[in-house]
Amino acid sequence: MAKRALGVTFRQVLRSVALTLFPLAFVALFTWATAGSTSGNTTDPIRAAGWLWLGAHCAPFLTHVHGLNGALTVMPLAAIAFPLWAIRRGYSRVRAAATGGFETQLIFSLWYALFAELIALASYSAQVSANLYLAPLYGFLLAMIGSSKIAPRALPHLKFALYLLMVLLGVGALVVAGSLVAHFTIVKSIGIVIVPGIVGGLLYTILQLLYLPNIALATVGYLSGAGFTFGSHTIVSPTHFTLHGISAIPVLGALPTGKHPALQYGAAIWLIFFMVIVLFISRSAQGLRRRQSDFVISALLFFAIFGLFCFLGSGELLTSSLRPVGIAWLRELEITSLSAVAALILGIYLPALAQKIARNFTGKIGRKMVQRG
Repeated sequence: MAKRALGVTFRQVLRSVALTLFPLAFVALFTWATAGSTSGNTTDPIRAAGWLWLGAHCAPFLTHVHGLNGALTVMPLAAIAFPLWAIRRGYSRVRAAATGGFETQLIFSLWYALFAELIALASYSAQVSANLYLAPLYGFLLAMIGSSKIAPRALPHLKFALYLLMVLLGVGALVVAGSLVAHFTIVKSIGIVIVPGIVGGLLYTILQLLYLPNIALATVGYLSGAGFTFGSHTIVSPTHFTLHGISAIPVLGALPTGKHPALQYGAAIWLIFFMVIVLFISRSAQGLRRRQSDFVISALLFFAIFGLFCFLGSGELLTSSLRPVGIAWLRELEITSLSAVAALILGIYLPALAQKIARNFTGKIGRKMVQRG
């Protein structure tokens, strides 16, 4: 049985890797062919395909380009959907051909981590290289997540919280769209400066679309008061604005140009967020202890997922001068945790206390009426 599981998982991991690596290799080769090359070295697009594959897994990179030593850890969060899709397709066949228990899932994930390490080694260069220690770890974790099976009725409160988070990110994306329209002249000027060509412009647009979740996440951080950063010693929030400069990326034309003190009370969105979750829990759970446990468990799991996305959505962008870039995730988690505690007190503890006081009060009145009678 173990030998069969090893063989089946190996074939399906190979299939899952190929589902994303081969299209990326075609994109890299096509871009290399249309852009031209002075050396004609075909190893460049092959390495680029490996970098794109690892970047889709949010694996961090080390850079040594033109004497600049830095790292690239801000990866497009939307790109994670492609390897997750490939992993789920591959592991679904593992379930059909072998026993789909935890041991099989672990073997599948270990094979996937091995392939991630091999691709990191194959794409290694003196200028750009994936972190050889973290690349297999990211591949392993993504394979474990992608191969996990969650029952439709499991953790309904967490699912509701994640739906609300998607709504909140949608609001952030709409705010970015509105800001792009308001600063259209700046966006147009940046686009004219780049002049990437037809193929380059198409790929550049796709890359910006893949970064939309990162941008929406940073916008949510801005609206909630935590803000975001774009380089060392920078902060962009409704009450603080320190920005030294921006890169030639058209979507960055949507950045604020100053302070907006009217938005300083935006942290209330997280209080409203958790109060809605409290109301949802109160409709399905009865009793103080049940509501309290459901809320605490759902909130802790939500913080783990949200904190992970905030961490992956921020980091360094090629040079130390662009570190950190993205949402101020520690400050954002602090605001969300305080809002969750406030929602727990206001939505669960205070109503329970009020009901207890009301019961005691009505009980005393009833006893007095009995004594008088």
